[in-house]
Amino acid sequence: MSTPDKYEEILPCGGTLMITKARWAIEYYFPGPDKRYKFTFVDLAGARIQQYIQAFEENWKEFEKLKSITPKGGEFTKVGKMNMTIRVGGDLQGVCIDSYHMPVSDRKKLDEILEGYRYAMKKAPQVQAWFTSL
Repeated sequence: MSTPDKYEEILPCGGTLMITKARWAIEYYFPGPDKRYKFTFVDLAGARIQQYIQAFEENWKEFEKLKSITPKGGEFTKVGKMNMTIRVGGDLQGVCIDSYHMPVSDRKKLDEILEGYRYAMKKAPQVQAWFTSL
């Protein structure tokens, strides 16, 4: 919910764009599997979004490479750039933004996420300029 000093927008990439006069970020909230588990909150600071875009691209290339060399039925997990998880095989296969959260296993989904990040990089300065003009 946007207020006079904070702008919020749900992005198609699954995160929420949060903008204030001083900072912006893309935030993700991942509930636990049930009430016994705490939620996970991931905050991607606006100043690092370009690094996340690059990391997703590099981690995707690594995922594709690992997928091609992992034996059928095999599983492999490694930590990629920006502490993302790259997982081949199993239920949560793909590039995960944090641990097992938001596994991206097809290029179309990856492109949607990156498009959302690029949109946020354009939108945030516009909203911050509007806050400054108030």
